Amino acid sequence: MLINFNFSNLKSFKNMVEFSMEPLTNNGSVENSISTGYKKSPNVYRTSAIFGANASGKSNFIHAMNYLKFLVCGTYLKRLNEPMEIPTYKLGNEDDPSSFKVEFIKNNNLYKYSIELNENGIINEEVYYTELEADKREKCLFKRTINDFNSPYGIDKEIAKQTISSRSLISELVNNRNIKDKIILDIYEWFSDDIEVIFNTERPDLNKDYSHSDIDCKGKTEFLRKADIPIERLIANREGLFSIHKNEKGQDVAFSFLYEESEGTIALLVLSDIIMPILEEGKILFIDELDRSLHPHLVKYIVNLFNNPETNPKGAQLIFTSHAHYLMDGDTLTRDQIWFVAKENGYSSDLYSLSDFKEIKRKKGAFYNEYMYGIFGAVPNIRED
Repeated sequence: MLINFNFSNLKSFKNMVEFSMEPLTNNGSVENSISTGYKKSPNVYRTSAIFGANASGKSNFIHAMNYLKFLVCGTYLKRLNEPMEIPTYKLGNEDDPSSFKVEFIKNNNLYKYSIELNENGIINEEVYYTELEADKREKCLFKRTINDFNSPYGIDKEIAKQTISSRSLISELVNNRNIKDKIILDIYEWFSDDIEVIFNTERPDLNKDYSHSDIDCKGKTEFLRKADIPIERLIANREGLFSIHKNEKGQDVAFSFLYEESEGTIALLVLSDIIMPILEEGKILFIDELDRSLHPHLVKYIVNLFNNPETNPKGAQLIFTSHAHYLMDGDTLTRDQIWFVAKENGYSSDLYSLSDFKEIKRKKGAFYNEYMYGIFGAVPNIRED
């Protein structure tokens, strides 16, 4: 599970921004949250949303996690002297390094991973871990800089020295050195397997994706019916995917799912392919523009699948960008689950929480009217001249 995520100098973000899944206060029960077993952060939220105007940088927040995932998992393929190709902030000092810090829990261990880099390579990479079950103190896995390496854990210094600066050490150890150590694999697999990043892409070819008989038509039918989509069942064959409806005489009628169902129903089915495994396996989903092509009730339905411990027993998390201000109702999203991205200076993006507005004392209640009136910023400034 994700606890905190900080980064700087990536795309429209210049300065360090701090994102957290932790409640502002842990006094009393915390709705929509998971118990971590970690005394310093006993609860984290199951869902959080980032709101903001178009071109404010919401999607770039999702890109930041995606790029960090690449650094940890994909840089083992980098060649000597190959540039890092970092999508840095380009409206300021381009020589500043980019940095990332993430705090997460996997297999009863708390991990803190940080990395700093520029176009020439990795400047600093550090990992700390705490064994939660044994309630032990934080330990250092390794500290790696351009000129030095230290590993109280016992990672071979020669391997670290031989790792070129454009490769993260975690990526190198797992992919090129075939290291099977549990702690190292925990970190790698959290990024590679537990994090799913979805962008607002074009509609996939459902004829290609679903024209086989081994898809879970029964599970997908149940998913759609719970969302109040009135279909009898789904059928997949070599000709594609079909939805079965009843006509006025009670007879079955087949509809081509791709060409005869609504955009919202198609979008929901596509999302089911993503959401169902995430919930079943307790993973973390970062998704851009969750509300695209979906009715407001369907958007709430998806968010509440994650909020509800009955439909989300394994503690999956959903972090998404959205324009769906109606989610700020105090139930679907409470105060601490609401974040904003804005370019208040007209250049760089800033990320801040509704909790930063100290005059807002209540945890619950609807916040969407204040947002639409511009009290929290992060709304379009439309000219009328």
